[in-house]
Amino acid sequence: MCNIWQSGDSSDLDPALVEKLPASLKYVNLSGGEPFLHKRLEDIVRAVRTSCPSAQTIISTNALLGTARMLERMEEIRSIDPGIGVAVSLDGIGPVHDRIRGIEGAYDKCLAFIRGLQQAGMTNLRLAFTVVDDNVDDFYRVYQLSRELGIEFTCALAQESTHYFQTTGVGRVDLERLRRQVDMIAASELRSLEPKRWARAYFSRGLYEFAAGDGRPLTCRAADDFFFMSPDGSIYTCNILDLPLGNLREDSFEAVWDSTAAAEARRKVASCEIGCWMVCTARSAIKRNPARVAAWVASGKVRALLGREVMK
Repeated sequence: MCNIWQSGDSSDLDPALVEKLPASLKYVNLSGGEPFLHKRLEDIVRAVRTSCPSAQTIISTNALLGTARMLERMEEIRSIDPGIGVAVSLDGIGPVHDRIRGIEGAYDKCLAFIRGLQQAGMTNLRLAFTVVDDNVDDFYRVYQLSRELGIEFTCALAQESTHYFQTTGVGRVDLERLRRQVDMIAASELRSLEPKRWARAYFSRGLYEFAAGDGRPLTCRAADDFFFMSPDGSIYTCNILDLPLGNLREDSFEAVWDSTAAAEARRKVASCEIGCWMVCTARSAIKRNPARVAAWVASGKVRALLGREVMK
């Protein structure tokens, strides 16, 4: 689902580039590759905290490095940003995850890291599941595990991206199997009393629609509401479209954001037909369309409470 690890480019993000990000950012996801391989991860977290003091920051990790060392580094990271979160990538239960990762014991390392963070008093934790055909039948099981652990759950469909995931020709997921899994997850979220989980049910619905080729249910605002920054400082509309706006090594963020290249990229976003649907691209769309989301949630809750199919 991701070929970053096969890339010959080993450049690491310079914390000085992070210091050029705008203070208005509300969410920052430090992803990779593997962030804990970065020798200056702590400095990057500090730079985000300084430059974007109101941002909620998440570190996305595969948890495959030594658990003790990762937990030790998290102590320092949490001293810099006490509210920081961690998302652990989990592709299935037990041998399913190990097979997809190609590493025996990978599943046990994920759980050991999560439980170590919980024992340290950390609560801003989540499991991050990426759907491919090989693990679609474990979708709901990993969701259930998140509920058992008392942590959040995020999900995405495997995507094609030449400049980020470095993947092409990603295989399709069996839609009937995916529909059953999404329906169980959405129904469970809708039966809760937490509005945040209702929004996640709506997100799950959009994930299925994207997989089915129906596009996204809400308009994308890449390069308006969000952007992707690569380790070399290039700012892109998102992590899917290879549309650079400029580079922070050469200009300020404001100059990049207001550039001619940015204006042209936004025009292309407006006609984009990919219709991708990920948390980073869907969060702002959901917040911008509360009435549409609420209408679906209301009808979905009725169906869920009556034991009917939510993915109508």
